[in-house]
Parts: sequence; structure tokens; C-alpha cells
Amino acid sequence: MTASPSSTTTTTIAPAVGAGDSGSRWRRLARHGLPIAGVIVVTMLITAIGAYIYESNRRGAVSLSNDLIDAIDRRIAVQLHTYLSPAEQFLELAGEMGAARGVFGGGTAVEPFALQALPRTTTITGFSYADPDGNFMFIVRNPQGGYDTKLVDRRDAGRRVTWTRRDAAGAVTGRSEDPDDTFDPRERPWYTGAVAARGRYWTDTYLFFTLRKPGITQATPRYDPNGKLGAVLAVDLELASLCTFLKQLEIGVSGKAIVVDRDGRVVAYPSDDWLPADRTAVAAPRLDELGDPVLTRVFNRLRVEGYGRKLLDLGDRRIIVSSEPLKTLIGRDWAIVIVVPETDFIGFVTASGWIALALSALVVLIVAALATTMAWRGIGAERRAAAATVRQGVLESHARAFAELARTPAVMDRTVADGLRQALESAATTLGARRAGAWRLDAAGRTLRCEDSFDRDAAAHTAGLELHRDELPNLFAALAQGEPIDALQAGDDRRTAELSAAYLAPLGVASVYVAPIGAAGRPLGMLLVEEPRRGDRGTGLAEFCAALASLFALRFAGADAGAPAPAAPDRPASRPAADKAAGGAAVARATSLRSALMQRGVAAGGLGPGQMDRTAVAVVKLPDWLSAAQRPAGSANGTVMDTLVQEIRHAVEQGGIGYAALMDDQVVLVALSAPGTEAEASARRMALTVLDLRDRLLKAEEALAVGLGFRLAIDIGPVMVSGVDGDAAACNIWGGAVGVAKALSAAAGPRTISASETTYELLSDDFLFRPVGRYFLPETGTMRTFVLVGPI
Repeated sequence: MTASPSSTTTTTIAPAVGAGDSGSRWRRLARHGLPIAGVIVVTMLITAIGAYIYESNRRGAVSLSNDLIDAIDRRIAVQLHTYLSPAEQFLELAGEMGAARGVFGGGTAVEPFALQALPRTTTITGFSYADPDGNFMFIVRNPQGGYDTKLVDRRDAGRRVTWTRRDAAGAVTGRSEDPDDTFDPRERPWYTGAVAARGRYWTDTYLFFTLRKPGITQATPRYDPNGKLGAVLAVDLELASLCTFLKQLEIGVSGKAIVVDRDGRVVAYPSDDWLPADRTAVAAPRLDELGDPVLTRVFNRLRVEGYGRKLLDLGDRRIIVSSEPLKTLIGRDWAIVIVVPETDFIGFVTASGWIALALSALVVLIVAALATTMAWRGIGAERRAAAATVRQGVLESHARAFAELARTPAVMDRTVADGLRQALESAATTLGARRAGAWRLDAAGRTLRCEDSFDRDAAAHTAGLELHRDELPNLFAALAQGEPIDALQAGDDRRTAELSAAYLAPLGVASVYVAPIGAAGRPLGMLLVEEPRRGDRGTGLAEFCAALASLFALRFAGADAGAPAPAAPDRPASRPAADKAAGGAAVARATSLRSALMQRGVAAGGLGPGQMDRTAVAVVKLPDWLSAAQRPAGSANGTVMDTLVQEIRHAVEQGGIGYAALMDDQVVLVALSAPGTEAEASARRMALTVLDLRDRLLKAEEALAVGLGFRLAIDIGPVMVSGVDGDAAACNIWGGAVGVAKALSAAAGPRTISASETTYELLSDDFLFRPVGRYFLPETGTMRTFVLVGPI
């Protein structure tokens, strides 16, 4: 490619600003803004009213809910006091009658009292009387409505357990002994706790040994005047009735009340099965052990913050938590915990608020729809007028630019290179394009060559890139039909997909406009506009490009008619003089290929065995044997393979390639140079030979009407030279660059020339390459690969 700085002055589009624009802008703002402002004011007013009503109702509902929770707290406290106080009075009287005597001393006096008092104290389910010797008396209500007495006698170093059964009238119905009973009161929590406390003691909630129901026990020790423990009396309070009471409380919709002790363990819970019935020794669970995430959060808050009224945020829910201590009322370090979702109390406020909000929103939507319709009609009219103004300005700028180009004869004169550059600079600037380029079709109609391309961002010109019909058949077909191509996504358009993959995508170009250049129904080339402006500012793109393509058609038609071409930038000759002098022997040896190309090796003069560094190697990948064995109709050269060998022989002879060998379905070409000559000369000779061979094979493919699908590759690197069957006049060249070229030819695209990274680095100043990507070879690792396009 070549690049040259731009010197052409171009005209940019700037909208005219009138003196009255500021006033009209304010008038438009007032005309369209007043309806919108009215909608906003109505919306804000309705929102404020709704918010005030909602907040007022919410405050009232919260106040009522607080009063309700306070009333429930007091009711539960009174119920607990009523539940526990008779048991305390009974235990006090029984203790006075026992007078700190043992079971067989004070028990005879206490038993008649208990049998008379227990039926009147319904909260007590059992009475226990134990002494330090392990003697024990237990009176418990039976299912028949009477009371049974259990007596454990440990006197005389023995153990005897006797049950006395009574009916509802108090008459003894039977006696029995239980030799399997191992109960020892001195091991029970109520006994040990009362002895340790030396006073009244309340146990935690536990499962009663006999009844298999949750309850609590109050115990008190009795001491004689000398301070010696005489007995421990206890009453059992079953919690079933208290749990039933808590379960029947209506606290909102789903609220619950729980009685807990100072450690957060449950004393009473609104359920019948919160303690397992098969484990008597199990301790009452804490709030965080009930499997309820709300109660777990409540327990953590109570443990950190203590008692009080709190609001707990749990996800999108708000929970009211009320915890009030009961010690001042019942003498126990217990607390009532009430847990209820806030929506149970103020849910109706939220529901009514949403209904009011929905109705208000409906009103606002109706008003907004009317205001929006009016404003949108006005805005639409103004937008259409503004768009028409923009389009008019764009079209006027197109007309000015084209008129200026039409007044410049150099645009149509191929002998003046600046005319083409000026036209492309004007086109890129006028159309707001990233690049604009003129491409000319060769006489054979097989190659599009970039005459010039202007990059607006870099302000630079390039030229020389070639695109071949075999690489872009759909684009060439579209140009032959003379139809323009407007592709917003070139990769998705069938006509430009190949162009996008080969040329546009590596440059980051997505949108393209192609205007065919032709004269008298014959295609001459194309105008390629990359990333032009779209929308209103892209108005007239097709018309401007068509007009410019007509100017270029005059220029290209004159060139095809024999007009002299502009001076091209200096480039290396296809056959440098140094190459000719240094490789004369190789040219002479190439004549033997007429009869030796199909042999294993070709005579290579005085080359001796060993390694040759920086040698140019090319590989021609032939079609499969079925295709090569075809004999096209009307062909005078025999099979397809015969034609291929003939074309390869001609290219090798004309290119001065000193070595050619057929290896299976590949032909290996090596450019041999005389010792001491530069490797660059051999590499250029090989590149020109491969380009000539590609063109020959393309023409042969067209003449035979057979898809050959050949692939070519070139690499520069070391090779190994060895003799053939002891013949000093023949040699075999293999390894190194030969292996790389074989691998590249296998991965190359059909009808293309794949080049290695070393080839690109050596020849990039004289030849045009297109980057392809990276390729991994086990021998050399990852390397960049390119497609050889042509000489610069």
C-alpha cells in the first residue's frame, strides 16, 4: 500500500442559526412543557394527598395495635398469676403441716390435707413429699377423677414402692406394688434445685416422668430449728391448660404469645406438641431452637437489647416484637414474648392505600395520556420539520461537493492522481464516512485493485490492495449486475460477507455502501464507502455515490481505452537484476524440469549434502485424486493432473526456480541461489513465481470448468539437502521450511497463498499481505499467518 497526505480543502455541514431561534426555542418549550408541567403538578398533588392519608391511617393503626398488645400482655400476666398463686398457697400450707418432718413423720398429716385440697386446686396435677433418706410420697390425679398415692419406703435398708388407688369419692379401690420402679426423688431437678437454693425453687419446663406431659414444678425445702433438712415439698403444674390459653389468644391474624424464662427457654408455647413425648429428660428448647427464623431473630435481639417493644425487619416483612418481664407480678424471672407481623394490624391500611393509589394513578394516566398526545403531536411535527431541514442541508452540501468535483477535470483524468484523491477526500467528508475508496477491475474481470482509499480519521491515502474474484465471488457477481449494496452489517449480507471476513472485519468496519462503477453495461470497478453517516444526516447517500461513480466510470473507461497510467511508486522489479545474475545457474537447471518434474527429486547441480539456511520454499497442494484424474470434455491436454503439471512447469521455468519435486499430492518448490547471494532475492523470486502460478491455475480452472480447489503456501527457513540413490547430480530437499510450508498449505483457504511470519517480515516492504491469525506447529510453536495478495 502507499500513503500520501491530504491537501484538499473540504466543506463541512453546519446548520444555520437565525436570530429568532432563541425566542422560538422558548416558545416551543412553553408550548410543549405546560401540559407536561400540569401532569407533574397533578401527580405530585395526588401523591402528597395519598401519602398523607396513608401515613395518618398508619399512625392510627399502629397506636391501636400498641394498645392491643399492652392489653394482651396484661391479660397473660393476670392469667399466669391466677395459674400460679393457688399452687404457692397450697405448698405453704402443706409445709406448715409437715413441720420439717420426714415422709413417715409429717406425711401422715399432710396426705389427708392434700387429698382434700387438690380437687379444689385444678392447676396442680401432682404433689410430692420427699426426705433426705429417699422416702417419697406422691399424690397424682388419675383418669377416673380420683387421686392415687405412690409411696416409696426406703426404711430398714430396703426399697418398697406401693400404689394406693382411689375413686372420685376418695374411697380406696385397690393397692399394688411396683418392684420395677426405680424413681429416686433426690435425683430430680426440683429436689436438688430446692436444696441448692435453700428456698422456693421453680424448675425449667420439662416432661413429667409419670404423665408424659410438659410442665413445671415448684419446690420448697423445710428445715428443723437446728437448720437440718427435714423434707422437700413440691407441686407439679401441668402447662397444657396454659398452652391452650395461649393458643386461643387472637393476636392479629398469625401472631403468637410465648412465655420464656431469663435464658430464653420456653415455659409455655401455643402448641400441644412442642416437647417430645418420648424423652423425659429433655430440656425445654430456646426460642432459636424451635426452627422458626422469626423466633430466632427475636431471641438474638432480646439477648442483645433486652426487653421492650421492637420492630424487626425480616426480608420484606416487618415483625412487631413485644417482651415484658413478669417478675414483679409472679415472682418469677419470666417474660411474655408476643410476635405478630405488622401487616396483621395495619394490613387494611396498606390495602386501602394501594386501592387509592391505583385509582389516583388511573386519573393521572388519563390526564397524562391526553397531555402526551397533544405534546407528541406537536413534537412530531417539529421533528419532521427539523428532519426535513437537516435532509435539505445534507442534500445541498452533496450538491455543492459534487458541483465542485464536476468543475475539476482532474477527477476524470487518470493521468492526474490528485484528482482521484480530491474526489475521495470530498466524498469521505461529505458523507461522514470513515473511509472512501475507488477500486478498478482489471481487464480480465478477475481482480479489483484499490486505486486510492482515503482514511478520514488518519487523513492519509493508501493504494495497491487487491481483491480476487475467487475469494469474493458474491461481491463480483453483484458488481457484474450493476446493483448498489447498502449493508448496515456487512458480515450478515450475502454479497459482502466475504468482503467483511477478508478486508472489513480486521479493520473494525461493520457498515458499508458499495456503488458499482460501469460504462455501457460493462463493470469497471466499485466505489467503497465504509461507515457512512446514516439516518437523516445520511440522506442522499445512494444518489451522491451513484453520481460520483459516474465520474469515476469516465476516468476508468479512459484508462481501459489506452490512457497513460499515473506514475506508480517505486517497487522492486519482478525479476531483480541481482537475482538474475546470482541465480543464472538455477535458471539453467530449471530447463530439466520439462522431463523431470514428476520424479522424486530434480537435479540441483553442485549442491552438497547438509543444511541450507534462509531458503525460500513453496508448496502447491493439489486437488484430491478423483478431481485430478478427471478428463474434461474438449480438453486437449489429457487429465486435469496433466494440465496442472504443465502450468506448474511453465511457472517454475519462467520464475527461475531451481528445484521442484512431487511428493504425494503436493509439489515442493525451492528457490536455489548461488552461494553468497542475499536470501531476499530468492524470496522475492519465489513470491513472484507463486503469484504467477496462482493466476495460471485460476485461468486453467476457468478454462476447464472444473473446481481445482488448489492451495499454495510459502515459508522461508532452513532446509536439509541429501543425495538421491548415490547420484551426485540429484538431491532431495526436506525438513524445516518444507514442513512448515506443507502445514500452511493444508490449512490455507482454497485458491489462496498462505504465508508464514518469516515470509511476511522479509517481504512486507515489497508485497501486500493480509493478516489471518495464528497457527500452531509442533516444530516451531505458535506463529502468525498471512495471505499473500500481490506486489506493492
